[in-house]
Amino acid sequence: MTNKYKIEAPVRTFSGDSVGVTFTKGTGFVDDSTKEGRAAIEYFRRHGYGVELSDGKTDEERAQEIVTGVVGQRGPIVTDEPFDPSKHDAPEVLAYLDSLGADDSDAVAEFARVIAAEREGKARKTILARGEQKQEAGQ
Repeated sequence: MTNKYKIEAPVRTFSGDSVGVTFTKGTGFVDDSTKEGRAAIEYFRRHGYGVELSDGKTDEERAQEIVTGVVGQRGPIVTDEPFDPSKHDAPEVLAYLDSLGADDSDAVAEFARVIAAEREGKARKTILARGEQKQEAGQ
């Protein structure tokens, strides 16, 4: 069985090739079906990249699925309880963060709240790096 992996580069703005994997805006995909693919996965793990199994869904689809339970549904994210990053795996948290708009002060505050909760909880590198990138970008 072949597994596909999502690779998150430490520099989220990186676009180009590394170890035979093409990255766009810090994200690349590789599968373990070949010796080269398996070697690339191990290389990325050793060098601090985020390496996670990918189910082939886009971040937007994953975010919608987390919030609504229905893939493909559009519209504002509305929940009864605040999003708790400790109850989700890293790709789900990243997808949720990506679903928050940068134009609205409520979304900016929610982004900051989730990053703070992550910092005080599991403190996963890929999620905290997303917060640092947004801060560096002045958003």
